[in-house]
Amino acid sequence: MTFRRPFRHVRIALALLALSAPVAAETDADDPGWTAMLYGARMSSETGWEDILLNPFDAQYVDVFLVAAALSRPYARYRDGALTLEAEAQAARYFGDQDHWEFNAVPLTVRWHRFPWSDRIATSAAFGLGLSYATELPPVEVEIEGESAQWLMYWLLEATAGRVGSPWSFTLRMHHRSVAYGLMADEGGMNGVGLGVRYRFAGARQRSR
Repeated sequence: MTFRRPFRHVRIALALLALSAPVAAETDADDPGWTAMLYGARMSSETGWEDILLNPFDAQYVDVFLVAAALSRPYARYRDGALTLEAEAQAARYFGDQDHWEFNAVPLTVRWHRFPWSDRIATSAAFGLGLSYATELPPVEVEIEGESAQWLMYWLLEATAGRVGSPWSFTLRMHHRSVAYGLMADEGGMNGVGLGVRYRFAGARQRSR
């Protein structure tokens, strides 16, 4: 793919990163620091995300794949750390029948960490909401939905699992671009289902101990 306006894409990426930064951060002795994630996903031809959640094994998929890298950080903690609010910035590259970049900023992700089995398997579940920008109009989104737009809403739905005390965990994520019930466009968007790995860096106060 050729980039006719590369500096414009850089400015957009920087703006999205700025959007994902929290207005005010809360830190304490249990600050978990930054988390980096890498995941791959495949795009579904289902027009409704609920069709994938309710019947994932019968969902249909197309020859569109993405690889995404994300960086996130909690900025608020509640219920003794069981609930965190996080901000995330990510860049994704599409392959197959779509071939472009996508940049997503997620200033609000709500993550729950406490489950009955958490003393054996560290588990979390999260939902995040933000904005998505595609560097070109996604042709497969248009083919499936009838139309789409470069700027759409973005949300994620994620479950993670890993060994207790380890900085590494595995993740299952739904990657969703949305028209937000007509707020961003009349039709469009996509649903991607992917697997990946997360690495949690130690917080500054933890490293200083």
